[in-house]
Amino acid sequence: MSSLLKPLELALNTALGQDLETKAKLDQFEQRRIAVHIKDFNHTITMTVVDQQLVLSTNTEETADLTITANAMTLAKLGSDPDSLFSAEIDINGDVQFAKQLRDLLDGFDFDWEAQLAKVTGDSLAYPIAHGIRKFSGWAKNTHQAMQENTAEYLREEARILPDKSQINDYLTDIDKLRADCDRIEARIKRLQP
Repeated sequence: MSSLLKPLELALNTALGQDLETKAKLDQFEQRRIAVHIKDFNHTITMTVVDQQLVLSTNTEETADLTITANAMTLAKLGSDPDSLFSAEIDINGDVQFAKQLRDLLDGFDFDWEAQLAKVTGDSLAYPIAHGIRKFSGWAKNTHQAMQENTAEYLREEARILPDKSQINDYLTDIDKLRADCDRIEARIKRLQP
């Protein structure tokens, strides 16, 4: 994992260098430390902001201002969906205000991947590659959503493990009736007490 940190650090700082507005906002995080624990790899990467640059390390001895724990795929989605920082899939410990500032920073981050790709491949290839990546990303998202829906339908209809919507509504209605009955019985008992 540590051998991947330098290229990752370089890529992140290069991306930040393309968005000068976001890079300038890093001043508010000077010497602040974020520990990112990747659950499925059981590794922690520490990010420290130094002179508008991110410095990555595996040193976990120093106390972090904020610790973020999640699986790798969940962490990867943060770039495109900063609000997911406060989702149930991510565990946050430490300075919550710092976490909100980090989310705002990610939300304002505007990196032109297509322009960077054009520098490497040229304009004629950059658009089709970027378009293909966007289509693949959309396909993957739709496939994931369809798979979740199909799994839920199978568990409801075929395996009969999950209740369907009408069963849930009936259950909630029964709970409401039971609660009302309990309230009436409690009121009667109070009236009968001397």
